[in-house]
Amino acid sequence: MNNQKKSLAKRPRLGKKELKILAYLELVGGEAWQQDLLNKFAWASKYEGIFMRRLYRLQQKGYIVIGVEINPDTGRQKKKVYLVK
Repeated sequence: MNNQKKSLAKRPRLGKKELKILAYLELVGGEAWQQDLLNKFAWASKYEGIFMRRLYRLQQKGYIVIGVEINPDTGRQKKKVYLVK
């Protein structure tokens, strides 16, 4: 019984909003632009920092990967969020 409790304690916990982000990424095929996620989930500009921390926490827990894609013509960078399966 003690082993079972230890394994449950080590499992990362997810909140409601983190689960919604993961469900949305599964719905769109496992990848989305970070700006699109901000537009969908951050309802006010004051909330963008909180949402970015939530994405960073999901990345730390190993559920998503945030990659940078560079446009070769203009050299501009955009961040893309990938769902880890």
